[in-house]
Amino acid sequence: MIGTRPLSAGGISATGGSTAFALFAVLLFGVALVLSVVVTYYFVRGYRRTGRRPMLLLAVGLFLLAAAPMFVRLVLGNVAVTTADGRRLTVAVIELCGLLTVRYVVFDP
Repeated sequence: MIGTRPLSAGGISATGGSTAFALFAVLLFGVALVLSVVVTYYFVRGYRRTGRRPMLLLAVGLFLLAAAPMFVRLVLGNVAVTTADGRRLTVAVIELCGLLTVRYVVFDP
């Protein structure tokens, strides 16, 4: 019977919540990842056009602040190499490096 099976999409099931919400969260994660890579690409393109070092550093900082933590969460969340605390620490260090890079560009004398 169709009505007796739990709701799932292509064999995907969610634990602790609805499948629709889990799929929506994954979709939003993907959109945020793509947008962060696109914005980083535009910074790199601006650097290549102008040759100004601060533009390149902004690209690196933005990548470390937005895209890299998402990649790390995606990769380390799907392998049993590190613990949850190890993943959080790795992401925090990467984000800190991104913030310090952006800070350097903004406050460079």
